Amino acid sequence: MGQKNLGLGAVLGCALLAHPVLAASPPVLAAENNFEINLDVMHTQYHENFPAPGGDDEAGWDPGFGVGASVLLPTQPGNPGALDYYASLAYNFNAGHIRYYGHTQLYQGNEPLDAADQAVFQRIEARLGAGFPILGGGESIPFIIGGYQAWNRNVDFTYGVGGGEFYHSGLFGAGWKFDQPIGSALVASLTGAFYGLAGGGNSNAYIDFGRGFGVTPEERVDLGLDDAIAGHFHMFSSAFWEHFNYSGTRPDAFGDYEPFNTTTQFGLNIGAAYSF
Repeated sequence: MGQKNLGLGAVLGCALLAHPVLAASPPVLAAENNFEINLDVMHTQYHENFPAPGGDDEAGWDPGFGVGASVLLPTQPGNPGALDYYASLAYNFNAGHIRYYGHTQLYQGNEPLDAADQAVFQRIEARLGAGFPILGGGESIPFIIGGYQAWNRNVDFTYGVGGGEFYHSGLFGAGWKFDQPIGSALVASLTGAFYGLAGGGNSNAYIDFGRGFGVTPEERVDLGLDDAIAGHFHMFSSAFWEHFNYSGTRPDAFGDYEPFNTTTQFGLNIGAAYSF
């Protein structure tokens, strides 16, 4: 029995020597410490719960671009058992024509308005978290989020460049990202996040219109691949899906109100990064 226990202890000891305390793997560090730029295309599906015939619906694709930076740094350099600092900042811009099919308009002969929305979407998001190295050289990164998103909705180009309705909201929340190296140069990632939209509203400066929204949820999932193609230079691609609601408002003294609405967006991007 003693010899068997000694043998088991030797096996465990060898295993510990073969697998030292976990630390962030070089491919993950290279993928997370970078400056990046990307081109993307995003599909938007919007529905407004309005009692008039047909309600308000929009759907279509918008091209865009994004820029960002992220860091993953050890809290105690030289100590492989320590956690890692994580931070990122990203900005995305999309613009183009998406189809609007709206509720009945009197000036359209009581027919639903079929038009184009000269849409502009903007989003900025900052993350702050900690990285936990995991088996296989991967990294588990929980984080908190702060940011802002906006949509300039200009149906039928009625109010000129930059006119029309302006939907906007602050966003806050939390998420979790998993990085997993595949070989020495490729890193796959999965990110899920849950947000609260707060402090937002809808306004139109041309008709002196403005209302605030309540707090509503937003959910987002991202899948990504990062490839170190040459030294510090990387190529990456990702796909995302997100869904959010705006609460709408109560009727004012004239009976006007902003209805509850829901938006689903998904898209693809491809970009280049410089790892530092």
